[in-house]
Amino acid sequence: MSDSFEVGSGPARFRVEGLRRTVRQLERVGADAQDMRDLMHEIGSIVVQAAGPPVLSGTLAGTMRAGRGKTKAVVRVGGARAPYAGVIHYGWPAHNITAQPFVTEALQGERADILAALELGLEEISRKNNLT
Repeated sequence: MSDSFEVGSGPARFRVEGLRRTVRQLERVGADAQDMRDLMHEIGSIVVQAAGPPVLSGTLAGTMRAGRGKTKAVVRVGGARAPYAGVIHYGWPAHNITAQPFVTEALQGERADILAALELGLEEISRKNNLT
């Protein structure tokens, strides 16, 4: 996730800014970096569970995993077992391969759950470190 993002659609929208700054401040007051890594892994896992890659053999789906970043949630797909993951996701017009953006669609579809998990996780870390 980026440092700022918008939530909601239509007339009820709000913008969240300063996630990186919030994470740095939590670290300064003693929040364990592992807590943040666990939270970001949980958020990435939400996307992994929701993503439905196209299935021919199941190899591509087997390469999906959530990373453990301290300041961002990361979803990785592909690698040596499925080097074609990027071509499947983003497409390749020169070869008439249409994009199938299953990770992006999962991210958009799970946005409410992701934001709820982020809010709950940050509250829990704050409570654990006596910041609330």
